[in-house]
Amino acid sequence: MKLLAVFSTAALAVLLGMSAPVYAQQDDSHPQEEKRAQPDEKAAYGQDKQEDKRADKDKEDKQGDKEKEKHAEQEDKSARQDEGQGQRREGREGGHIPDDRFRANFGRGHTFTIGRPIIVEGTPRFQYGGYWFVIVEPWPVGWAYTDVVYVDFIEGGYYLLSPVHPGIQISINVIL
Repeated sequence: MKLLAVFSTAALAVLLGMSAPVYAQQDDSHPQEEKRAQPDEKAAYGQDKQEDKRADKDKEDKQGDKEKEKHAEQEDKSARQDEGQGQRREGREGGHIPDDRFRANFGRGHTFTIGRPIIVEGTPRFQYGGYWFVIVEPWPVGWAYTDVVYVDFIEGGYYLLSPVHPGIQISINVIL
């Protein structure tokens, strides 16, 4: 038992003896090291300022690029709208179906499928209700010629609409 007490006391002394110098090294700060660290901090601060300026400049460049992209997108959008309005105006240049005949054969209640349109002078045409129609606008992606459609008169022009694809109108002209 005495032997165990001696060994444990010796182990404790060794552990305490080792930790004391380590602790002393951590607390011992040299003023010279602090003075050396200060110029480095100033240099680092200057570098940080330069990096901040670069980051700010990069942000401004990115914002400028984003603004340029937005402006270009707006111009493209307005050009597409102008084209779309031009095409819609073309859709109003065709003939006119008499109102009583239109109500009897056309509108939302009179759906049909185009099947295969006939291409005349590079433009697709189809026949329905005794009239020929020229498709003025490009055929929308996702639409098939076998989709159910109907002809409607909206704001002075004829349009091809589909209950399967709501919200999309294809401008068409009536050939008399």
